[in-house]
Amino acid sequence: MFIWSVKLNRNLIWGICAVLCLSIGAIAVFSPKESADVLKNSIDTAAKTTEQQVSFLQAFGYEVEPQPVLIEEVIIPSDFDESYEAYNNYQKLSGFDLSKYKGCRAKKYTYNVTNYPDQPKNVIANILVYNGKAIGGDISSAELNGFVHGFVKE
Repeated sequence: MFIWSVKLNRNLIWGICAVLCLSIGAIAVFSPKESADVLKNSIDTAAKTTEQQVSFLQAFGYEVEPQPVLIEEVIIPSDFDESYEAYNNYQKLSGFDLSKYKGCRAKKYTYNVTNYPDQPKNVIANILVYNGKAIGGDISSAELNGFVHGFVKE
């Protein structure tokens, strides 16, 4: 059996308190203000109806035409290649992760975006829906040298 004793004095107690306060302060200052998980959890992911899908996109700041221009069934690959890993990284920035849905069938709803900054046309929003919930998607441009990013732009 071991016995360990420590003599506590005021200076030691104040030193421990100071270190704890500084640590808590550093965590508060240097932690991200709005992480992707906090963002996702604050947005309703219900996407069973057109109205819910439009509302979901509006929560990210996108105004879209009221009806989808395309509805497709897609299969999320069982094994992600390099390009799908990159696509999934866009999802993670928005608080989603498609790796949970490997091999699953989902619906992809495509909407025309009407308020994308500096690009009034040819921007679309794709929402991937599984069991009535949005599980990911992207915003992309059909222009030459266009772009693709998640719902949250880097």
